[in-house]
Amino acid sequence: MMPDNKTPYLNRSISPWVIIGISVVLVGVVVTQAAMNYNREKKYMGQILSEKGAALIRSFEAGTITGMMGRMGSEAHLQTLMEETAAQEDISYIIIADQSGIVLAHNQKDKIGTPFTPPLSKDDAQPSDHPQWRTVKGQGSKDYFEVYKTFLPELKGRGQGKGSGRHMMGGHMGGSHPCAPGWIKGLSRQRLLDPETRPAIFIGMDIEPFEHARKEDIQNSIISIALILFLGLGGIVSLFWAQNHARSRRLLMDTRVFATELVTSLPMGIVAVDDAAKVIYVNETAAILLGKELDQIKGKKAAQVLPPFLLTRLDQVDNGGFVSEQELKLPSHTGRAIPVTVTITKIAGAQGNFIGHVFILKDLSRIRALELEIKQKEKLAAVGILAAGVAHEVRNPLSSIKGYATYFSSLFDPKSDNKKAANIMAEEVDRVNRVISELLEFARPIQLELKKTRICELVDKALRLIKYEADPAGIKIISSVEPDLPEAEVDKDRLTQVLLNIFINAIQAMPSGGTLTVSVKAMESRLQFEILDTGSGISAEDQANIFNPYFTTKKRGTGLGLAIAFKIIESHGGTITIESLKNKGTTFMISIPLKQNKPGQNKEELI
Repeated sequence: MMPDNKTPYLNRSISPWVIIGISVVLVGVVVTQAAMNYNREKKYMGQILSEKGAALIRSFEAGTITGMMGRMGSEAHLQTLMEETAAQEDISYIIIADQSGIVLAHNQKDKIGTPFTPPLSKDDAQPSDHPQWRTVKGQGSKDYFEVYKTFLPELKGRGQGKGSGRHMMGGHMGGSHPCAPGWIKGLSRQRLLDPETRPAIFIGMDIEPFEHARKEDIQNSIISIALILFLGLGGIVSLFWAQNHARSRRLLMDTRVFATELVTSLPMGIVAVDDAAKVIYVNETAAILLGKELDQIKGKKAAQVLPPFLLTRLDQVDNGGFVSEQELKLPSHTGRAIPVTVTITKIAGAQGNFIGHVFILKDLSRIRALELEIKQKEKLAAVGILAAGVAHEVRNPLSSIKGYATYFSSLFDPKSDNKKAANIMAEEVDRVNRVISELLEFARPIQLELKKTRICELVDKALRLIKYEADPAGIKIISSVEPDLPEAEVDKDRLTQVLLNIFINAIQAMPSGGTLTVSVKAMESRLQFEILDTGSGISAEDQANIFNPYFTTKKRGTGLGLAIAFKIIESHGGTITIESLKNKGTTFMISIPLKQNKPGQNKEELI
């Protein structure tokens, strides 16, 4: 069974570098996005906290002004406002410091009068009327977002028009600051409210929630990167697995195709049966040997398609024996048994379980034919050598005998018995001489006179020569010779001799009439002759000897005709074979090349 070439499998390899490149691009995108998010969040954090700090400062300044005007009661003061404002969850400290860096006010009382830390550096912007911000390091590793500006409490003057407000630091009403009693306790109002020194207010806010959010974003980005890398690695591993699987599957399919082609092309018949004795595989050679079509064998029970004597060998294998190269004969539709050797083996699975049996049938017909041909050639060679020696020794005495017979014939009366006896003696000497001449012709190598010949004309000529013998015997001649056959290099006289010899034998085999069919066709670079008669046929025992010299079943035959025909065809580089059934007829098959090898030319030069 040939595998389907359209079976889906990965037939194009995808490079792992593609997945690696995609993963690197995705990681770069995630890293870039994370960096952009980090910068954006940092910007938003600065914007939000600076706006919040500015709002707190404005609120604190507004509260300070309100308290200084006495609108928050006589007991309220700046310190209390600072402590209450700093008590909010996201505000860490509120500080008012002069230009020399001394804390003038602090939400923690014990730090009033201490140096302000960390002081503004050269890189930091100096306090102005507009809020500014910076990040500072606190105790430990904690960071603060610090918003600062000049402390600028402002009062709107009563009874004044819009825009006529005065600064508390610069305006004097009756030579004193219009500040509610007790509002700025324990502090030097001059240092705090002096417009010349103008202290700065600092509000520190905890940025830990923002930092925590940024860390979560970074962690999420790292998790995304790790996930992408993991997926990329998984993709690469999966790709390698898929490619290995596809490669393994492709190798398996190639192996199956190779095994199928190998088994199909073997010149041996193979039949496989499963453990239920059902045929699961058979190749074409086995089907030909069994004389059945492939679809008539596959899927059937072994007992339905295999000869009984093969099944008895199967029992021998099942009982622990082994059948190897046993020679048997298979029946054929022609009635002629086919010699084969049979090997039967058990098939075991990977775990040693029984799967079935395999029958291996090897056709020995060609081998037996070659053996017969070799024996025939050996006999012909031996007879040729013997014939040459006998002919040489016999011909000289025959010449003397014929001379004396002729002499004595001349001495007797023409009508006397002695003269008749002398003439008969001379005639018999001539007959013996003809036999010796045929024997010598058979013994010596045949010299062919090759010429390009139209085979259809040669066959027609030979049939015309035997027509006068065939018609009186009631034999019908059917000629099936292709008119457009290519010309062949043959010896016309020798090939005509072969055809006449076979035609005459066929006529003599049909004494009560019949049909003689002659067909010739070209196959590749050879001519194929088929000469069929409906005569008495030749027994299987005689078929092995018909090409031997002096073998004949006729009372008056010499037994050299077919032997010489065999040698002529062999000299043409051809073959002559026979198929015959007793009382059903005989078929001679002759095959010769269209073009003969020239002297000194090997076969390879003609290919």
